[in-house]
Amino acid sequence: MPSFKHTFCRICSPECPMVAELDDNGEVTVLRPDRQHPVSKGFACHKGLAYVDVHHDPDRLNEPMRRRGPRGEIGVEFEPIGWDEALAEIGAKLREIRDRHGVDAIASYGGNPIAFNSKAFGAAFSIVSRMGGRRAFNAGTQDMANKLAATEAVFGSFVFLTPDFYRSNYLLALGTNPRVSNWTTMSLHRPMHVLQDISARGGKVTLVNARHVQTAGPGTGDLVLIRPDTDVYFIAALLNEIDRLVGFKEDLIAEKGKNLEGLRAFVAQYPPERVAPVTGVDAETIRTIARDFKAADGAATHMSTGLNQSRQGTLCSWLLHMLSFVTGNLGRPGGEYYAKGWFNSVVPSAFSEACVQETPFGRVREIFGALPGNLLADFIELEDNPVRALIVISGNPLISMGGEERLRTAFPKLELIVSIDIYRNATAEYADYLLPAADWLEREDTNAVANGVQPLPYVQYSEAVVPPRHQRKDDWWIVGRLEQELGLPSLLESGDPLATDKALLAQADLTIEMLREAPHQTIVLPQNPRDAFYDDVVLAPDRKVDCCPAAFAEALTRSEAIFRELEAEDRAQLKLISLRTIHMHNGLLANVKALNRHNAAPNPLHIHPADADERGLAEGDLARVFNGNGEVITPIIRDTTLQLGIVALSHGYGHAKARAMRQASGAPGVNTNRLMPTGPGSFEWLSNMSHMTGVPVQVARWRAE
Repeated sequence: MPSFKHTFCRICSPECPMVAELDDNGEVTVLRPDRQHPVSKGFACHKGLAYVDVHHDPDRLNEPMRRRGPRGEIGVEFEPIGWDEALAEIGAKLREIRDRHGVDAIASYGGNPIAFNSKAFGAAFSIVSRMGGRRAFNAGTQDMANKLAATEAVFGSFVFLTPDFYRSNYLLALGTNPRVSNWTTMSLHRPMHVLQDISARGGKVTLVNARHVQTAGPGTGDLVLIRPDTDVYFIAALLNEIDRLVGFKEDLIAEKGKNLEGLRAFVAQYPPERVAPVTGVDAETIRTIARDFKAADGAATHMSTGLNQSRQGTLCSWLLHMLSFVTGNLGRPGGEYYAKGWFNSVVPSAFSEACVQETPFGRVREIFGALPGNLLADFIELEDNPVRALIVISGNPLISMGGEERLRTAFPKLELIVSIDIYRNATAEYADYLLPAADWLEREDTNAVANGVQPLPYVQYSEAVVPPRHQRKDDWWIVGRLEQELGLPSLLESGDPLATDKALLAQADLTIEMLREAPHQTIVLPQNPRDAFYDDVVLAPDRKVDCCPAAFAEALTRSEAIFRELEAEDRAQLKLISLRTIHMHNGLLANVKALNRHNAAPNPLHIHPADADERGLAEGDLARVFNGNGEVITPIIRDTTLQLGIVALSHGYGHAKARAMRQASGAPGVNTNRLMPTGPGSFEWLSNMSHMTGVPVQVARWRAE
């Protein structure tokens, strides 16, 4: 008879509750939505449910491996090695590099999956800093670091704000497509129902995007098309219009805020009439949105990667916070708030010089302990004091970061690369050691990463559904052993993988035992009062919301320069955006055969028919997409969901050289990040966010030489 265990997905923010079915041999056979779960109500997307195929994938790493072939080459043989021998050799090499060249010779890169591992996340992302080094990189600078940079400067804390979906009567959502990708930095199930509910109660949803997204439609939201990389001017125009039309809430700002004059001076430059030609949003539409937002009984905003990855993502986030603040929608029912869960995840912080490094590339900030990912190759290729060893934890920077070819040139210059992962991916092809990690069905966890971003807060525990197969090890154990080899305080010293989780649970008078005994191993928590926002989140020394942080001064001047550049730009210039797809999740599911059975593998370039006609391109033709950063050759799809002048490629593809991943390398697609800028000047200084959307490209018919 089959048996069943409650668990939850760990590939994206919602962490959807599931039920795992096991056969008589104790093997997981299928993952199903948890239909009776008190919060998710049975929602789970097909990507998470397909993870059982990852678990059983014959291409998984099953034992530690050591490179046999020459360093710097890919496609070479690896040989099995025991855990103790592998870790002893790695430890000896890391210590030798550290002793010979100093701690900055060792760098780390943490990928997105490690963020969904409550036991190993903190230690994995901080292993370099605990050695005394400052060369740590992670996926946040390709994802959402701008949001943290904005709240740090405006509120004095690292925190994500959440729309009060269940009471809001107006939602302004920019650069997001939750029907395909769910809501980012938010743990929300059934992503469309909250939009339908807003419309059903007479409210309004406005979706602002560079293309016709699947989310928009009757009952889910009206679409406003905008040119990519121009959102900051659209939001500024909304604030300009609200200030001109009815004014800001001066009494609230006087009590809770400061530096309003700086905000006013910035947005005064961008009336609707001026920004309309650059953004593509007509002035009357801007005025209407401004009036509707101000008039709504509870209005909220949300922005996602479409803005995060622009050249000015931090300013976009700042202006949206200001839109909520000056209209009185911060910390009120229906507005935006801090969705406090089972522990207080708000981290006090200051936009200070202590987080700035002087480097050969200029002054560089650390955001949540991380340097700009776009400088990884540059740090490796330094003549003086380069990075010489790289520890990659649950990451694949060759695919996820801009500048694939630069990284392929840089990686062979390293003396040591260690890859901790479930696959021998494109990056791991360059590794000296491969350390096989357990997947999330093979480890116990709590949904700690969702804390603070849950509109309906709850805490869930999952035991390991099955023990790790073969010689796979929990990341917690692997990182702990590396710490021991480096002479650092180790996770293993506590002997309890869930020690941190237990301490956090204690803040809510909860225990792991209580969760184990609870239905669905879940305890639903009370809502955080909306009016607690200013006490919980505004942690600057003067407890004031900074309406125009001094740290933004250079960025504000640069913003006007970019605006003038956009004004003068040839309207025929094509701009590349990223296209989310239901068939991929950041490359994580590239080796899942079931998700590659579709007409978008390999991933084609989407282009408006008129733009295709101008270049003599018919459906399915091979096109050369190129710019000063690189090129890709891929088929085209004539796509009327795009605006003229915009082309789109899905990310997460380009696995041709990851030969150990047979499905992924057999239908590799192309890596859109080959077209992205890298190095100094390719990221936003305020947040280290990579410029990855609205990138100029050219498209031409490809002809074989």
